[in-house]
Amino acid sequence: MSGIRPEDYEMMRAWSALMVERVMPMPPGLNPELHPIACLDKMAVTSPARARQGLAMMVGDLVEASHCLQGNDLLELDASLREANLPTLSDIRVRFDRQIRRVLKAGKIRTETDYYAVRNSVDGVSDEADSANLWKLLAEFEARSAKDSATPPA
Repeated sequence: MSGIRPEDYEMMRAWSALMVERVMPMPPGLNPELHPIACLDKMAVTSPARARQGLAMMVGDLVEASHCLQGNDLLELDASLREANLPTLSDIRVRFDRQIRRVLKAGKIRTETDYYAVRNSVDGVSDEADSANLWKLLAEFEARSAKDSATPPA
């Protein structure tokens, strides 16, 4: 899991607070002290390093909990995050999603599962280098898939 740098803490805390409300709303009547952001804030007072670790785990959980968001729902959420001057979910998926990081590291999409994970995230990626690389990997996979399906079985 990618860590949270001290200089990114406040931004990622704000991102997580917005995402908790959108993706994992807390049950009505929850004691405010038990809200994940309140727990994180309490931890940050005594151990900023542990709070960054906890925040990284929270971000990872939020990415996993939002894996089914795609299409217009993802574009809508990305737009609201962008309006709040926060990273988009698509950008965070690239940074924190193990599957997408593995694809980027390998420089190749090997499976349909990887293909759909990348495809579901690439539209909202704002980092031009990551976006261009992911689109290139998608095109290469699609070309290989088309070639494989055109080859008759032996």
